[in-house]
Amino acid sequence: MSSSALAAKSPDMPRDEITLVGDYLWDRAYAREVDRLSSSSYLIPANILMENAGKGVAEAVREVGVDDTPVIVLAGSGNNGGDALVAARYLAEAGCEVHVYLVWGDGAQPSPLCAEQMRILTALGHELKPWRAGVLTRFAKSEPIVIDGVLGIGCAGALAEDSPLFRALTEAAGLRDVTVVAVDVPSGLDADTGDRQQVPLDADITITFGGYKPAHLLAPARDLCGEVIVLDIGFPAAARDAALAVHKPLIVRPEPAELVLMDPWEELPRSANKYDRGHVLVIGGSPGKTGAPLLAAMSALRAGSGWASVAMPQSATATLRGEVPREIVFEGLFDGEQLNALKLERFLAERKVRAVVVGPGCMQSPLSPDTATVLSHFTGERGGFVVVDAGATQGLAALVSAVELTPETWVATPHPGEWSRLGPEFDFTPLSPSGVKQAAALAERLGIALLYKGATPLLLTGNPQAPAFVVAEGTVALARAGSGDVLAGVIGAHGAAGLASSVAALRSQVAVAWAARLASEQVGKQAVLARDVMAQLGHIDLLLDAGGDEMDEDDDLGDDD
Repeated sequence: MSSSALAAKSPDMPRDEITLVGDYLWDRAYAREVDRLSSSSYLIPANILMENAGKGVAEAVREVGVDDTPVIVLAGSGNNGGDALVAARYLAEAGCEVHVYLVWGDGAQPSPLCAEQMRILTALGHELKPWRAGVLTRFAKSEPIVIDGVLGIGCAGALAEDSPLFRALTEAAGLRDVTVVAVDVPSGLDADTGDRQQVPLDADITITFGGYKPAHLLAPARDLCGEVIVLDIGFPAAARDAALAVHKPLIVRPEPAELVLMDPWEELPRSANKYDRGHVLVIGGSPGKTGAPLLAAMSALRAGSGWASVAMPQSATATLRGEVPREIVFEGLFDGEQLNALKLERFLAERKVRAVVVGPGCMQSPLSPDTATVLSHFTGERGGFVVVDAGATQGLAALVSAVELTPETWVATPHPGEWSRLGPEFDFTPLSPSGVKQAAALAERLGIALLYKGATPLLLTGNPQAPAFVVAEGTVALARAGSGDVLAGVIGAHGAAGLASSVAALRSQVAVAWAARLASEQVGKQAVLARDVMAQLGHIDLLLDAGGDEMDEDDDLGDDD
């Protein structure tokens, strides 16, 4: 399903004319509505959907490699348990050694669908045993496969440690070399918020139905899910579309390959010059921290911009050491430690700057009310683009509240540590339904898009009609100093090429993540430096034919600063 139109390919076009394709993350309310409509309006029996789900889980378990390995099925009393019981039946009928344990809370009664699956298994002669403390110790040395079907996406709130559910899951977690396959989500994990409280049994593989849930992609909850496999169990497209009219999820995962194909430099005329590609100005640096603005500027060039300039405080320039890229032009826009608003305004106009990246390498924000006003005019009257990164994010909310901005041309890129320093109103995490709504309202009020650079970056576009976006394409190779500087420069290049902040930020994340994968192949995943990522930015299209839009099971875009 596709999201709103969010960007344009040319600086001469409005920045809101490209349709961005992606899939909603199925939160609890949406998943339940799709399930309900599939049966009530489109007459697909619920037990057929459960049959398809359980069969898919069984097939995934067999692909793990069962052989003589015992399979322990922990089945709760709800429909998640019913899915697990269907999987148990298929595995048993295939000749696998299957042991089914009913893990229910005190006084729990099975749902109608779960009860039906219990009757089917019993009629076929398969034994169902209630879980009792210590019953799994017989498998202590068996290296079993455990199917976790205790709790599904309906779980909200922490499991009580004295509950039989918690104790059964904990007992399974204590088995040696156990392989865990979770049905929908690891039991105890809140599918909507990613709340990790009381999740006793991490999954190696999670099998989910219809679409990714927020907890599958949002860090750190995603670490508990292992490899996530999404199965089509027969929800009709009509039910998915109709459910959107009842409840629209808050987060979209854009299609990464479509973002890569959205190349703003691809149709440059043969007569194009450096200004057509876009001039990016990077303002940043502090004593001993001059590498960050240089990385941002060089990354803008590697991404596709035609010219990159750097302005640093004089104290930072005095500490420049080693090889300085010859492609970078340095500009004296500071008076000592103070960014001069008049010099900045003149330079932006005379040198045809299209994008400004401010903050890399700064310990304090170089912005002032006067320079914020200059940048406001730059974006509002001249169609420029601004990226606020690193140290420049400190106190940003108060600063930009005094000027008129549009979120299509401004984006701030705080990592989790910088998020709360944007302003006192940012004393929350955006990684929850309430957090997404709160952050989206702030982005709209401030007139600036917000990119929360966690392990799976979350983008709030500043448009109240648009969802939030999450890109889950990263790799642990990016959990290194300098990755954020590279990303800031790449976003600046895309903004200079005419993309709106939303698509500029999203395409840049995919570009950096895919470049990191290519760099890993060259130097090894644990040895990738920011400069290695930067060097591969021009080759990301190589991953299109190689299925680069599929996540590796160890993907994780780490905090980059």
